Amino acid sequence: MRSMTAYAEVICPLEQGNLRLTLRSVNHKALDLSIRLHPALYPLEAALRAEVRGAAQRGKLDLSVEVHDEPGLEPQINRALLKSVAKAWQEDAEWLYLPPLSAEAFFRLPQAWLPSAPDLAERLEGPLLEALRSLLEKWNAGRTKEAERLRPFFQENLATLRRLRADLDREAAAHALELPELYRQKLEQLLRDAQVQGQLPAERLLAESGVLTERQDVREELVRLEAHLDDFQERLAKGKLGGKGLDVWCQEVMRELNTTGSKCKRLPMTRLVMEGKQVLEQIREQGANLE
Repeated sequence: MRSMTAYAEVICPLEQGNLRLTLRSVNHKALDLSIRLHPALYPLEAALRAEVRGAAQRGKLDLSVEVHDEPGLEPQINRALLKSVAKAWQEDAEWLYLPPLSAEAFFRLPQAWLPSAPDLAERLEGPLLEALRSLLEKWNAGRTKEAERLRPFFQENLATLRRLRADLDREAAAHALELPELYRQKLEQLLRDAQVQGQLPAERLLAESGVLTERQDVREELVRLEAHLDDFQERLAKGKLGGKGLDVWCQEVMRELNTTGSKCKRLPMTRLVMEGKQVLEQIREQGANLE
C-alpha cells in the first residue's frame, strides 16, 4: 500500500563534484514523468525513464538531476574562435570604420562558448543510475510510510460501515415483518377503490402481499455488503489497497447501498443508508491517493 504523494532527495559524491537528485510526486490517473537535467546528460534520459517506470505505476512525477562542481560543465570560451575573430576584426577595422571588438559582440556568436565535455554522459551514467535507484528506493519507502498513516482512517471507517450494516440488518428484520401486513392493507384499499372488495380470497391476498414483500427484502443486499466489507478488511490487513481497485470496491458497495435505499420503507433505514454513503465517499476520496 503506497501513497501517490511523496518527496525524496539523494546527494551522491563524485570524483569531482556531486550529483543531487530530487523526486516529487502527486496523484495522477496515469504515469506522467517530467525530467529536468543538463543538456549534456540528455543521452541518459531514456535510461532514467526506464528506471522510474520500473518503480512507479502511475502518478505525476517530477525528477530533477543536478550536477555540481563538475569540471566538464564549467563554461569555456572558444579561444581559437576569439583569436581568429579578433585578428580579422583588427585587420578590417580601419577601412570598415569598426569600433574596437567588444565582449558583447563576440558572445553573440553561436560558437562563442565551447560545448560541455562530450564524454560527460558516459562518465556519469553509472553513478547517476545508481543514485537514481537509491532515490527511488527512498521515495517508495516514503510513499509506504505516508500510506500507513491512512490505515487508522480506513480501520475506523470500516468499523463504522460494519456498525451501520448491523443496524441495517436489525431494521431489515423488522422491515420484513411489517411488509406483509402493509401490502395486504394496500391491496385491500385498491380493491375497495375498484369496488371489487371481497371478490378475492384471503389466501390470494396473502400470496400477493408475500410476493411484494420478497421484492422489497434487502437481506440479500446486506449479505453481499458484508462480503465486500470482509474483502476490504482482508486487503487492508495485507496492505494491498490500491487506488483503482478501491474505486471499483466503492462502486460495488455503493450499488448495494443504493439498492437497499430504494427498497426500504422505514425512515431509520433511509438514514442509515445515507450515513453509509457519506462514509463511503470519505473512503473513496482518501483511497484516490493510493497507487
